[in-house]
Amino acid sequence: MPRNPRLQAGDPAPQITVTDVRGAPSALADRWSNGPTLITFLRHFG
Repeated sequence: MPRNPRLQAGDPAPQITVTDVRGAPSALADRWSNGPTLITFLRHFG
């Protein structure tokens, strides 16, 4: 397996947990079970 595998179009999303805007953990599978999910990454400068 490659050290740093990259997702390709059509690949299943990984089973991961992210932090929501309130700081609570949220499994991505729980989010997209109701439909498409958009994930936005913001970079903090400062």
